[in-house]
Amino acid sequence: AMWRTALHCVYPQHAPASPVVFTPFAARAMSRIGRMPIKLPESVSVCVEPYAERELHPIKLPSDRRRKMMLKARPSTESFQAFGLPRRAIVHGPLGSLRVPLHSFCSVEQEMGKLLVAVQCGGTTKLGKTMWGTTRSMLDSAVRGVSQGFRKELELVGVGFRARMESSAEGKEELVLRLGFSHEVHVPVPEGITISTPSQMSVVIFGRHQWQVGNLAAAIKRLRKPDAYKGKGIRYAGEKLKLKQGKRR
Repeated sequence: AMWRTALHCVYPQHAPASPVVFTPFAARAMSRIGRMPIKLPESVSVCVEPYAERELHPIKLPSDRRRKMMLKARPSTESFQAFGLPRRAIVHGPLGSLRVPLHSFCSVEQEMGKLLVAVQCGGTTKLGKTMWGTTRSMLDSAVRGVSQGFRKELELVGVGFRARMESSAEGKEELVLRLGFSHEVHVPVPEGITISTPSQMSVVIFGRHQWQVGNLAAAIKRLRKPDAYKGKGIRYAGEKLKLKQGKRR
């Protein structure tokens, strides 16, 4: 701002009436994702409760070296240690219930059929602004999971590739894939996930947890990744592949 000060000395009529106060970025509690309201369906309810003492991890005593470092950089009053124990939000819906951990910075309120996530004192810190948007995204995924659910569809492309559902010897369902190997690949169905095969060349994964559905779909796709030249393998439905050109004679 040196050039601005020099300009005001030459042209005093352009000087501001009051001194300009620059607010540091850390003092602005702003999150474009965190302040967006979450639309709450009528069939979904949310309640907030603290963690039980038995569910909290025991506090590990720091070493001498760590204690010296903590004394050098003492936590400020805005650190998370000054805001009590963490809580969790329990989201109930037609498809079940999900639990979302809440940081002590964040507070959840219901207003006019919407769910609002706000930050209390301490939300102006870097950790507070980060957890604000993260908490809002996790709550949004939980509300959508218990009301609509998440769905991933995979396609099998290749000669002789087949997919079917069958029961194992233990009575549990599992996905059986024929992917061109000398053996069949058996994929157990985890709890909370439903797998169906509308056809022999497609697999549909459905569940409440977004990360669980995505991880299972990615794990199945890794069993036979699409070939770079012909595209033979497992791919997501609607996925466009950029194939390489083979050798020309």
